[in-house]
This record gives sequence, C-alpha cells and structure tokens, in this order.
Amino acid sequence: MITVIADDLTGAAEIAGVCIRYGLDVAFGIDSIPQKKAAVSIIATDSRSKTEDEAYQIHLQLANLIISNPENQILFKKCDSALRGHVLTELKALSIANQKNQILLQPCNPSAQRCIRNGSYWIEEHLIETTGFAHDPDFPATSSTVEKLIIRNTPINEVTIVCGTPNKSHWEGIYIPDCNSIDDLKKCAKLFHSGIILSGSSAFFEQILIQEGYTINQEKPTKKINQPTSYLLVSGSTHPESTRFAKKLENSDCPLLLFPDSLLTKETNESKLTEWVKKLVLIFEKKQKVILRTSNTIIQFENSSKILKNRMSHILQKLLRLTEINELYIEGGATAYDILQKLNWYDFIPIAELAPGVIRMQLVSDNTKFITIKPGSYQWPEKLLQ
Repeated sequence: MITVIADDLTGAAEIAGVCIRYGLDVAFGIDSIPQKKAAVSIIATDSRSKTEDEAYQIHLQLANLIISNPENQILFKKCDSALRGHVLTELKALSIANQKNQILLQPCNPSAQRCIRNGSYWIEEHLIETTGFAHDPDFPATSSTVEKLIIRNTPINEVTIVCGTPNKSHWEGIYIPDCNSIDDLKKCAKLFHSGIILSGSSAFFEQILIQEGYTINQEKPTKKINQPTSYLLVSGSTHPESTRFAKKLENSDCPLLLFPDSLLTKETNESKLTEWVKKLVLIFEKKQKVILRTSNTIIQFENSSKILKNRMSHILQKLLRLTEINELYIEGGATAYDILQKLNWYDFIPIAELAPGVIRMQLVSDNTKFITIKPGSYQWPEKLLQ
C-alpha cells in the first residue's frame, strides 16, 4: 500500500491522475486518511497556506496515523515542483514520526522543463529566481539554489541537505539530486529502499511506480465521460486561459456570472449576498448550467484573496442548499479546498483523468455528486462541456 500526503488539493489530484493512468485502485481524503482501502491512499491537505508550525503539526499527526497501519509500505510526500510551501518543515515532521534520517527529495519534472543542474533550479532554461516564481506572494524564489529554496527562513536544526548527481547510495538528511532528464528521474527512483522517505513531484512519483513494477494499464484506459448537460463551473482565477475558456462556454449558451460590485469589497452585506444567491438559483434552474467567476480582473484590497475565496465558498454553500447540483467543476486548489471544507465533502474516489492535472472524482457519501478540479494555471480540455 502506498500513502501520499500533499500540501495542496490540486497536487494531490495530480497524483490521483498518475494512479488512474496505471490502473491503480485509489482513494482520496481531505485532511484525513480515506475511509476506503485502496492500493494508493492520497491525503490532500492545505498546509501550504498554513503557518509553518501548523504545517509541521498537520504532517506529524498524519504520519503517526499512517505508520500505525502495518499495511503502509511506501510513504510519499508530494511537494510543489517549484518548491513552494513549507517543504523542509514538513519533511522534518515525517522524519521524526517515521524515525528515518534518509529523505530523497526530487521536485523536478523534466517533461515540463523543470530541472536541477549543479544544485540550481531551472524552469524553461531560466533560473527560477528570474521567472514569475520570484514574485510569488507567499513563497517567492529569491534564489535559484535548491538548498536556499527549501530552507527559506526555516531554522535547519542540524538537518543536513545534500545536493549533487543522482548516484549516492548512502547519505544522512535530505538528498536533492540533480535532474535534467527522464533518465535522471529513473536514476533517482532506483535509489529508493524501505529506509527512505520519498518526496517530490508527480513525475517522480510516476518513476517510483515504474521502479516498483507498475505499468500503464492498456486494458483499463482513463474512462470516457459523457458530457454533463447540467453543471456549475466555479473559478476564482483571473488567468487569461481561465477567462478565455469561460467566454467560450458563454458563447455556447452557458450563462456567465461575475460577482457584482457589492461582493468585491472587503465588507459586504449578508442580505445582498443572499439576494444574489437567489438570482443564481433562478438562472441555474432555468438553464441547468452556470459559470460562476469572481472577476475577470485582479481585485486588490487588504486580504482580498482570502476574503473573496471565503465569499465564493459561502455562496456555494448557500447555493447547494437551495438547488440540486451534481456536477461541480472548480479551478484552483485553494478555492476547491475551501469550497469542499464548507460543504463538508472530505472523502472521494478518483475515477478519471480528463487531462494532466484535471481529475474527476465521486463523493463517497453521495455517489450522485461529482467534482472535477484542476490548478488555476492549467487548461481545461478544449472539448470539455462543449
């Protein structure tokens, strides 16, 4: 049995997509071990948006639960391929819980041109500190040196970080090998043994599956999904691709609703929000499909991102109490996590990978409910909902 802990929802969904590709039985839980027993259990947390201390406690508690089950054979910590998040702190928690001092961390995805060369991180032939990741609001890449990227402001407290070519068989601490190709990923996967904690990208996870003898299941391809005629697509993203796709659906006779100005301010009146939700209900019940977006432009005020994300979740909570919606499509991991928390939806069965990173799941507690999620910067499949 393989157990995966991810620091965000869409990262966890990426791993689920890899498992589906390989024909593996997979279960998916939010903040807890899934109820269903499966070959792969995936736990999605939102620890990337938490404080460092909170992230540490989340991973420590989950690791203690995981190691109490003797059926768990492999523990994989999914991290962001650009090393955003509390990577070092979370790995320290897993190391303490598992009493293992060898951690193999490989965040690279050479197919997406995300590579490590001589201990420095490159994205599409640019050092990461010269890319848009340098301006990340929460985890800016102020250096391209991998060691500095994961240390950030975290006291290392005697944790050793080792970089270099993927050929070491013995080390203490966290080993982050160079990786410039799929062959390098394979070499990293061959370093795995039962005394090691694994961490990295979905591309590295796939190589671990291959190393463990799994192959893509040609007899059980990803299911083809009949296009739903009734759905709600939710987006808090202002990414140009997100805006383009929403406009395309609108041109196909799907109503597109943006937050009114009264909901785009720091403070809002609950009665105005309720009034707007009632309008949403009427439109959905008439057309049976709606695109709901915060805005097409970036809205900025103090804590705007958090406030608008919570407002979207509150709207969805009210909306689903007033009308039946069985197909929910959500862009962005943080948005999806917040919505699912508000709806008390925690346990899922991933059933299809519609495109890389675009995963459809069925709610365990109500098998009539389906959710499809993707990262905000990824594209929806072009023919989706057409």
